[in-house]
Amino acid sequence: MVMLLLVVVQFALYFHLRAVAHTAARHGLDNVRVLDGSTEAGVAATNDFLDQSGTSLEARDVQATRTATLSSVQVSGTVVSVIPGLRLPVHVTVDAPTERVTP
Repeated sequence: MVMLLLVVVQFALYFHLRAVAHTAARHGLDNVRVLDGSTEAGVAATNDFLDQSGTSLEARDVQATRTATLSSVQVSGTVVSVIPGLRLPVHVTVDAPTERVTP
């Protein structure tokens, strides 16, 4: 019975952290895709959001890319383990068109 409860808590934590990672990536993408945006600003904004939401996403890695037409932010990491030995990976990628001036 206790093991079942731990499994439920572990997967609830997984889905919560996946949503937090997605929201953090969206915040970072808002800084990457704007007209004068940069990948550095996007990574910083994403990391700031993740820092404010706690440290439950272990070994996190944030990457941002920006081209003339597409910007994206990737967040990956591992969910803190409630069940010993269970390591659930989280990987979220969000992308959007890069803002640009067209004649």
